Amino acid sequence: MSSKLVGLGMALQEPDTLVEPDEIIMNAIDEAFLLDELNPDDKSYKEIKIDFENAGLKVTKIEKLTNAHLCKRYITERNLMLGQRKLADPNFQLNEKYLYHGTSAKKLFICEEGLDSRMSKQGCFGKGIYFSDYPKKCVKYAEKQGNEEHFILLMRVILGEPKIYPNGKKDKNLVREPEKTSPYTGYRFYDSVQGCPVNHQEFVVYENRRALVEYIISYSKPVVKNSHVNEALTNNLDTGKSILLNLRITPILTLSPLITNSTTDDDESDSNLKRTIRAAFAAKPKKNLEDYLEPRYEELLLKKKQEFMSKTGVVDDFLIDHYLLRGNMDVDQAVKFYKEKPADSDPRQIDDSNFPETLLEKELKRATARPEYPQPGSDGWNVLSSEDREAIIEGLIDDFMLVTGLSREERDYAKRRLTSSENNLDLAVVAHYEDM
Repeated sequence: MSSKLVGLGMALQEPDTLVEPDEIIMNAIDEAFLLDELNPDDKSYKEIKIDFENAGLKVTKIEKLTNAHLCKRYITERNLMLGQRKLADPNFQLNEKYLYHGTSAKKLFICEEGLDSRMSKQGCFGKGIYFSDYPKKCVKYAEKQGNEEHFILLMRVILGEPKIYPNGKKDKNLVREPEKTSPYTGYRFYDSVQGCPVNHQEFVVYENRRALVEYIISYSKPVVKNSHVNEALTNNLDTGKSILLNLRITPILTLSPLITNSTTDDDESDSNLKRTIRAAFAAKPKKNLEDYLEPRYEELLLKKKQEFMSKTGVVDDFLIDHYLLRGNMDVDQAVKFYKEKPADSDPRQIDDSNFPETLLEKELKRATARPEYPQPGSDGWNVLSSEDREAIIEGLIDDFMLVTGLSREERDYAKRRLTSSENNLDLAVVAHYEDM
């Protein structure tokens, strides 16, 4: 694993050079495949764990799969594809990625046979093998009956030149890679499909040979909270209690220990945290700061906002939130930032040049670039197709079950709880815990 993005999760790592297993050795031990459990200190284990913690999932075991037949099939396809595409386009790149895949198939079958696109159900981009860079997207496809072990696959995938669809766009009639429109360079067909039809990126290939299972990750569902982030925010809000951030921001703030552990210098650490929160708010510009805090902290936040208002005369929630964040929740510091702004500046054109964008922030923005959809029950909601409405509601149900730790058998309860809360995820979760 060689990447400048170490510490940001496995989906951002560049795959290592693939070495074909020795079939003679495999035959000698009389095994079709080998499963080796990774040590938690292994680099790959640590990166995978980061991805799962970002998704609110707890890794219980990671196994590396070695199957000489499947590996040879993948390498052969890769070499053939590279040779063919290079003839048409000398600049062609394999674009090999690590991506996650959820399946309800038995582990033994996966280890022996890999994936089979012929068994795939039709999705937003037709009949293919679907992957995601976000494990949470795979959870509902990985559900097992009874007490069977839950697992998600981490796969090495050849994307080649993908057709990238705009956010919200679907193409359900695909049975293979889409054809390019003239004029085009290189091969006549794209090699894969990439898009964000609802709320997460999806990657699709239509050839079994272009995806290789490398890791099998067993997991459980409890939400993993980032104690370092909670501690930092707790100190800044002058309270001895730990802060629990709203579900909409938790996956962003738990992206990596680098956010708070990248330095031992308190000022620089606070700055990293502040930039991270700012990046999160950039993805949700219409929300106010209190939307991201649990109700019991709204009173404390309100006091700080009122104090800022009394000292500056500012009544715009956007500006108040902005300066409080820049002041790291210190009212005096926030007032200082406000008073230091140029007198003739446009209050809506905030200059963040003092906070240079880091590589982590760029990845945060990429990860949070999701299409916005109308709230259920709104005018905008009524013009959506029934399929789009169903997809959004199914996503809300998945989120509700993940946060509350409900089992697959309780999905109907989750749907009823959301319906009674007008499909407001936050209200549904609060109501669930209040009734416990």
